[in-house]
Amino acid sequence: MAVPMWLELEGAANARDVGGLPAADGRRTRAGVLIRSDAVHQLSEADVALLVERVGLRHVIDLRAPGERREHARGLLGHTPVVYTELDVLTDAVIEQRRAERESALARGDEPAAIIADGYHQLLQHGRSAFVTALERLAAPDGAPALVHCSAGKDRTGVLVALLLDVAAVDPAAIVADYAATDERIDGVRRRLAAMPAYAQLATETPGMLLAAHAATMQLFIDRLHDEDGGAARWFLDAGAPPEALDAWRERILTAT
Repeated sequence: MAVPMWLELEGAANARDVGGLPAADGRRTRAGVLIRSDAVHQLSEADVALLVERVGLRHVIDLRAPGERREHARGLLGHTPVVYTELDVLTDAVIEQRRAERESALARGDEPAAIIADGYHQLLQHGRSAFVTALERLAAPDGAPALVHCSAGKDRTGVLVALLLDVAAVDPAAIVADYAATDERIDGVRRRLAAMPAYAQLATETPGMLLAAHAATMQLFIDRLHDEDGGAARWFLDAGAPPEALDAWRERILTAT
């Protein structure tokens, strides 16, 4: 299994390139195409230089809700030529509702992995339009190198990245491992969130198991995605994505055969 390609940034704890993951026909995901991360508004000048000058970053997909973006804007990266696509996967009200539902389910004794995986499947409805737009923008000629992020880089980002990797026929075990790699950095994510007014309650009051990125969670989500939705490619097509966007994304993210 591929080793996570971490980007050691001063202003983000959970940034990594999704390159090197095994896919069908001996292909792999290309490095330097897609980076996933937690919030990037605290990036330092050195971080921005690394992303823009060394990685060649051209595009940021911001999956945060409007309230999150109002509290914490783009930071230094927003003063560069990088193009932003801001997509509301969840509204602020739905975020609060989902948080309460998760904690109620936990109090009932439901398994944390199942609670989170069920929430991820609900995101397919809440974020339907946002995820389709993200795919289309990533597949566009100027869509990459790209960085996709939310607040922790785990839930909204995790679901979108899983969908994108599944479209490219990445090995399901590699998709699961990529998701679970966040657990290596979750303490740093929690510390960063706790220091920000908009996220302090989330970081300090949410039970630790609901902020974790356990492999079982993503495995449950992938299984359900295939059992109920026919896999990510079928889901995207049913949601209105043009077939050519899926083809263009596969060619962009995968090495040649």
